[in-house]
Amino acid sequence: MKWSEVRTLHPNKFVLLEKLKEHIDGNYKYVDEVALIDVIDDDKEASDLLVRCKGNRFVYHTSKEDLCMEIVNMPILRGRLR
Repeated sequence: MKWSEVRTLHPNKFVLLEKLKEHIDGNYKYVDEVALIDVIDDDKEASDLLVRCKGNRFVYHTSKEDLCMEIVNMPILRGRLR
């Protein structure tokens, strides 16, 4: 399912999605196709679920026009902390 379809079916809602297809452009990951798992009506429930999501599942709000995420590189610390 395309993001535009999800936005049309469930305007201004949090949704639980599973990423099916993506591409990277610069420092952003764009999700091209998703599977809609659930529509979440409660903001607190959406927040709690977002923290527990793993793998290809994530929570997103349909008010966002594009389904993209910034890629953040976390440097690995080496050596000993004193």
